[in-house]
Amino acid sequence: MVVQSSIINELKASKSRGVEYLRSQQRADGALGTPERDGLGPYYKALWAFAAAGESDAGNRLATWLVNNVQTPEGDFAGPMRGTMHDNNYAYPNAWLLAGAQKLGRFDLTSNGIPFLLALQDTSTGGFKMQPAREDSIQDVLNSAQAGNACLFAGHLDAAQRVAGFLRMMWDAQPAPEREFFIVYKPGAGLRTEFPENRQFLHSIRADKPRQPYFNLGMAPAFLVRLAQADGDAAHIELGKHYIELAFNVLDEMYETAQVGKVGWGAALLYGATGEERYRALAERVGEAMIAQQTDTGGWDNTGGFVNEAIRAEVTSEFVVLVDEMIAGLASR
Repeated sequence: MVVQSSIINELKASKSRGVEYLRSQQRADGALGTPERDGLGPYYKALWAFAAAGESDAGNRLATWLVNNVQTPEGDFAGPMRGTMHDNNYAYPNAWLLAGAQKLGRFDLTSNGIPFLLALQDTSTGGFKMQPAREDSIQDVLNSAQAGNACLFAGHLDAAQRVAGFLRMMWDAQPAPEREFFIVYKPGAGLRTEFPENRQFLHSIRADKPRQPYFNLGMAPAFLVRLAQADGDAAHIELGKHYIELAFNVLDEMYETAQVGKVGWGAALLYGATGEERYRALAERVGEAMIAQQTDTGGWDNTGGFVNEAIRAEVTSEFVVLVDEMIAGLASR
C-alpha cells in the first residue's frame, strides 16, 4: 500500500542518517565516544546497529576493541569501561552486545559471552536476573526479553522458550492490565505490585500517567514474534498481542518520548506476523514520531533532549536497530 511504502522509504533514510552519526563517533581503535569516562553507554548497542546497517567494517572494529578491552575470560563485559550504570540491570547490556556480535559473526565474543548470559537465567522462572550477585535477584520484562533475543540468535531455543514461559507467567499474574501493567517479579514473592510512588516508573506502566517505561510494551512482543518464527508456536504471537495492548490506551505524549521506539518494534513485527492493520497503524505512527525526533546531527536524544554525546550515541544505536526491525516487519506484508 502507498502509505506503507512511503514510511518504509522515510525510515530507510532516517536509518542512514543515524548510522552516519555513529560512524562520526567511532575512534580509530574501534570504540565509540569516550568509554573510559562514560562506561558502556556509547557502545553497547552499536554492534547490532552496525550489523543492521550493513556496516561490517565499523562493527568488526568495535568488536575487536571489545575483545581486547572489555570482555573477560569468563565471558562477561566488565571492568572500568563497562562502568556501573547497569549494575542493577545487568543482563540487558550483555544481551545487546551478544545479539550484535552474533549478527556480525563474532563468535570470539559469543562463545564465552552466551554461557555467561545463560548463567543469569533463573532455572525456576525462566526470567533473567537483574543483579547477578544476588541469588534472589529481581527479574523483569526488559532484561528477560532482550536476553531471550540474544539466546534465540545464538541458537539456544530452549533458553528462549523458558523466557516465553516467564513472560506468560508475568501476564497471567496481572491484576488489571488495561489500566496498569506490572513489569517486575521477585522470586518467592511474585509480581511486584506494591512500591513507593516515587519508584513507580521502575515497576509498572500506567495508562493515565505520562513518562512511563513504554518500551516494555514493545520489547516482549518483538522477542515473542521472533521466537514464534523459530519454533512455529503461534501462542507466542497471541501473548505478544496482550503485551502491546496497553500501548493503544496510554496518553498521546508517548509519541513525544524516546521510550516509544520499542513499541514500534513490537507493533511492526506483530503486523508482519499477523497482517492486522491496527499493528501497522501503530508502527507507522511510532515511525513518524521517531523520524520527527531525529536531530540535525542525524542522531537521536533521550526524552528531554540533549545531555551528552554518550547518551546520544546510545539512543541512536538503539533507534538504528529499531528502525531496521520496523522496516523488516512492515515490509513483510
